Amino acid sequence: MKRKLSLIEGTMYAGGKTAVNVVSSVTVKGTIKESDLHAALLKIQNRHPLLSANVWEDEARIPYFVKQNPIQKISVRIVNRQASNDWEKESITECLAPFDTSGGTLLRLVWIKSAEVSDLIFVAHHCICDGRSILNLIDETLTLLGQPEKELGTYESFASIQNFIPTEIKDNKANKLKVRLFSKVAKVVLLLVAFKKEIKREKPFFMHWRLSKDESLLIAEKCKSKGASVHDALSVAFLRGFKDIETFKSNSRLYCAVDMRKFLPDVKNDMLFAFPAMVGLDLPKKKTTDFWSQAKAFKDELSKKIEEMNVNTVLLYSECLLPSLPRMTQYAKADKGTHDFTLSNMGKVSIKERYNDLEVESLQSPSTIFPFGNPSTLFTTYFKGQIDFIFTSDEYFIQHIDAQTLKENAMLMMLN
Repeated sequence: MKRKLSLIEGTMYAGGKTAVNVVSSVTVKGTIKESDLHAALLKIQNRHPLLSANVWEDEARIPYFVKQNPIQKISVRIVNRQASNDWEKESITECLAPFDTSGGTLLRLVWIKSAEVSDLIFVAHHCICDGRSILNLIDETLTLLGQPEKELGTYESFASIQNFIPTEIKDNKANKLKVRLFSKVAKVVLLLVAFKKEIKREKPFFMHWRLSKDESLLIAEKCKSKGASVHDALSVAFLRGFKDIETFKSNSRLYCAVDMRKFLPDVKNDMLFAFPAMVGLDLPKKKTTDFWSQAKAFKDELSKKIEEMNVNTVLLYSECLLPSLPRMTQYAKADKGTHDFTLSNMGKVSIKERYNDLEVESLQSPSTIFPFGNPSTLFTTYFKGQIDFIFTSDEYFIQHIDAQTLKENAMLMMLN
């Protein structure tokens, strides 16, 4: 294996020294044997090529995935379980702990262990893994713990993001000209902002909460009756909440992470992949300020933007920016952006409630504490009839006390 990271993968790589990790944990009732866990991880590593890869940089600092030699085992750190919220402290630690991208595996586990209950924390470098990917790794691990004899098979990793672009699109003369012009403009813009200094992260924080089954059902039914989705209601509730914070200068704008798999049929849901499309949307305000009318308008605008998205154009333009990746990484760490937060809503997950003798008590949403200019991100999942939330940010961007108020106000808007 030797392939260039795509633009999004390269951005998440962030130069290799900074922690940009996806973390998710699951609480399991039942006995887990250490030998079974290591055997499961070995099968998972054999299945996913990127779990046996490191990152190598060429002279221009462009990163490539290369196969490890020799291949390193996925590490498991064992911690004695003292309380039900131990996973939260360990998750924060793992969010902020960098990987050895040039020598170690890009996935590790923390096993918070007791006789009857375990928390398994999965930690992956974001350059190989998005939220859906890490949930799939959890499902595969639990499947193998419940069925140690099961085989997962393997698949080949794609050789280049260019492979997904039809030849007639790549070779089109007009497209080639547009890409060259875009690349030149981007280089000039990045040179103009090169003087910006990296925003230092001093007080990153992590907030977790989970709605009850009754509250989750109430929100789902209310959204359905109003012609909106939970995603739309969350977007509007938090945008309105940001706008109400007196100490925060709101842009009334968010970015929605859209899973690119729906546009790339060759990339299956059970493959490691880290290439989301980011769709920017503003708080609807033209015709009404009614909450549910805004949620419906948000739904219509998001659907329109997704329908208009041309995946070939996205891939073409992202590929031409690869030579500027080091400057883009520098810029990403220095610019606060023009949005309030990013929403990563994974909806109903594929994790089962039982894996033979193991019972899944709870799932904590995949999350990241981003080191970029605007780190505020809301992560959500739906499991066992409950909506789970994790909000991460840094006090440089929004004070923790204001984030607590934001959360409370947003939940009230959706529940009332």
